[in-house]
Amino acid sequence: MIRSLAIAAALSAAAIPMTAAASPAMDAFLSICWGTSDDYVAALKTADASGWRDSNVTAPDEQGVSITDKAAREKEADGGARLTLLISRGLRHLSTGDVKVTTCKLSSNKPDPTLISGSQSWIGGAPDAGDATLAVYYVGLGTGKPNQVGKAGMAAALSGPGLSILKFQQDSDAGILVDQTYSK
Repeated sequence: MIRSLAIAAALSAAAIPMTAAASPAMDAFLSICWGTSDDYVAALKTADASGWRDSNVTAPDEQGVSITDKAAREKEADGGARLTLLISRGLRHLSTGDVKVTTCKLSSNKPDPTLISGSQSWIGGAPDAGDATLAVYYVGLGTGKPNQVGKAGMAAALSGPGLSILKFQQDSDAGILVDQTYSK
């Protein structure tokens, strides 16, 4: 089972189009968060297999989500960057039923001036929200390249395989990449 998950994660990551000048943070995000289809266990196994180690960093629980599992990992990247990975899964209780929520957040302590443009190249479209330092995309769940559905397609995506909200934020001293998935 473990070997099957690792092989599936590697194959999924290989199917993701990468840009020639991808950053260590974007590479890790595509492999661990997106490449595992937001599977909590597969994401941790992929990170561990890539040399990430346990971290004492903690993230606050998201309001309205009953967190069932969470983990933190760290890794030194080329160029002296420290990457931090926070992964959690849980349930959001709604009047229409429970929705599974998985969050995979990767942050870097070094700025990446190509983060916003790199996310746009990967998605293949303009952000659904954001500004010069933040790009937010609403995408349907799937493998390979994200299927951008926009705000108007969020409900339809959630009634199907699921919805993923991708956020890429470039601060003057850090980069933050988030993949938050909702599925029934």
